[in-house]
Amino acid sequence: MSVENINPNLKKHMQSILIRKSDIPLYNRNNIIDIIIGVLDKYTNTNTNDINVENVIKNLKETLDKTFGSGWVCLIGESFSFNISAKQNSFLFCFYQGYLAIVVYKC
Repeated sequence: MSVENINPNLKKHMQSILIRKSDIPLYNRNNIIDIIIGVLDKYTNTNTNDINVENVIKNLKETLDKTFGSGWVCLIGESFSFNISAKQNSFLFCFYQGYLAIVVYKC
């Protein structure tokens, strides 16, 4: 299903983060989710709903490094595979708007 074909009411409902897998403690996970949503909102064109992924990645990594210490890696895209080794309590794999996959972890 393409993004353009999604019912507007469903799309609005899906604008929250759907966590697929995480080993981050709940308090830090909620802070990271807030950071992700804030950065995505900042770099999303409200007229076209286009996301400036390069700026999102750069800002997200910088913010996570400042907030939780350096060493964060951020991946964002619609279709990719990954196999990583992450520090314990630092891995988050989630979806935004139902189609945009986001992986953040510390190595």
